[in-house]
Amino acid sequence: YSLKRRELDVRSFFAEALKEARISVEFDAERLTAIPETGPLMFVANHPFGVIDGIVLCDLALKARGDLRILLNSLLCQDRKLAPYFLPIDFEETKTAVKTNIRSKQLANEYLTQDIPVLIFPSGMVSTADKMGFGSVVDAPWTTFAAKIIREAEATVVPIYFHGCNSRKFHIASHISEPLRMALLVHEALRMFGQTVQVEIGAPIHWPELAKQGGRSDLTNFLYQQVQNLAQP
Repeated sequence: YSLKRRELDVRSFFAEALKEARISVEFDAERLTAIPETGPLMFVANHPFGVIDGIVLCDLALKARGDLRILLNSLLCQDRKLAPYFLPIDFEETKTAVKTNIRSKQLANEYLTQDIPVLIFPSGMVSTADKMGFGSVVDAPWTTFAAKIIREAEATVVPIYFHGCNSRKFHIASHISEPLRMALLVHEALRMFGQTVQVEIGAPIHWPELAKQGGRSDLTNFLYQQVQNLAQP
């Protein structure tokens, strides 16, 4: 709320949000400087938290390129100041949703040609523990949406892995009620105030290597594995 009252440049918003929440981020700065300064670039990441990982990912992209666009659930695209940086993805099975998603994909490709990085959590939802919330915490199956954009733009990809997960309460609630799960995302963000987020930044994977991976499904599986490989650096 205090950030809303201040006249912040959007490009400093995410860093200030982390500072306000007293959240520190641990990452290898050399990996960040290894990211190419020009050319189409996408960041793909696992999605363990739901809010904080989005803020951190945006901050990292800004540190690397000074600009960004992030593909995001349309329900989270309501902030007018930040809206220009959001590319909404609508998960409803409607004609309107299809039009929204096609438009966001087109815009993503346009921004990539302008050297503006595009960010995405390919799972489209926050990681959830299986076995009614008591099992292993895993991303939902990744969609091929990111792979389609990558192939069309012939983009370089930076894989990102976030260590950690939400509370057991969140994972149990996820198997009980979707509205309760969504409501608890705010609680999970507040729970991380004053904590440290550990992030692994993978080496950029350039298009010639990605082109060898086959179609969208194969490329998606490859990128998922590249992200998971970062779990044990």
